[in-house]
Amino acid sequence: MKSIEEECTLKDCVELKKMILEHPDLPLLIFCGEDAWCEDFQYAQAMSATPSIQKLTLYGDQWMDEDDYGEKLYDNLSDEEEYKNLTDEDYEKMIEQEIEETEFTKAIVIYVG
Repeated sequence: MKSIEEECTLKDCVELKKMILEHPDLPLLIFCGEDAWCEDFQYAQAMSATPSIQKLTLYGDQWMDEDDYGEKLYDNLSDEEEYKNLTDEDYEKMIEQEIEETEFTKAIVIYVG
């Protein structure tokens, strides 16, 4: 009898294979969290969530979805001199415009760990 962990992992593999066959043109992005590494072994099986198709953009060296990207822009640009005189409403409109003009990549995404 298979353990819950094995069943879950096998299900994830079936879902991933299906997704790749249905969307062969999409890139595959795999993100590993700190729990994906075990200091006792060089390699270890890690649990992962079911793969999903997401639209992400690369900001600096981080991949982000639209919501995270908007929050990051909102925080990072707030101290910029050119935006200090904007009203809150105008600042938010500017952030929305930046998001609209940003290229997002549709990809098969897996989070491990």
